[in-house]
Amino acid sequence: MRLWPTSVQTELLGPFRTDCEAWASRGFSSGAPGARDAVRLLVRHPGLRATLLYRIGRWGVTARVPFLATFTMQLNVALHGIELSASMPVGPGLYLAHSVGSVINARRIGANVTIQGGVTLGMRNEMEFPVIEDGATLGAGCRVLGAVRVGAGATVGANAVVTRDVEPGTTVVGIPARPLRPTSTYRIDDDECLEGDAPRGT
Repeated sequence: MRLWPTSVQTELLGPFRTDCEAWASRGFSSGAPGARDAVRLLVRHPGLRATLLYRIGRWGVTARVPFLATFTMQLNVALHGIELSASMPVGPGLYLAHSVGSVINARRIGANVTIQGGVTLGMRNEMEFPVIEDGATLGAGCRVLGAVRVGAGATVGANAVVTRDVEPGTTVVGIPARPLRPTSTYRIDDDECLEGDAPRGT
């Protein structure tokens, strides 16, 4: 006998448990958070409360509960200063560091994504929205606009404006955002090391 319907487990409880683990992994809780730790995290961190309201609204979308998604979105605006659309799917493990001043409306956000404060995800000139893939990090004040894709593990620097795709694992900065380049291309081959020196990277 199931305590909760399947949709509650898959859209709300399961993902939110992973959200709490994302906070715990950053030192806000010791070990895997239990129910008491989750409550403590909720009391202390508006970003996690905003995430929970989003999860409730998202469950309302998939379960077709009238008005719940709109209500939770407006509640998030009033309580936490963030517009977080329940119509978009967001993977588990979301770390929403600071909620105030953010507008989050994407086609899809992957798992284990970090979003700092004052971030805008939205359309540019047409009704097209960005895709944020697994493990991406969005720095404070950045803008990701239009039908662009931020690849898995990519980092968007603070206040950057992204209007083109970001390759996986890349860090982009500036307006418009461009990939960071190495400060030096100099390298030492292993056969150039002095006797007794370890090759670079070992």
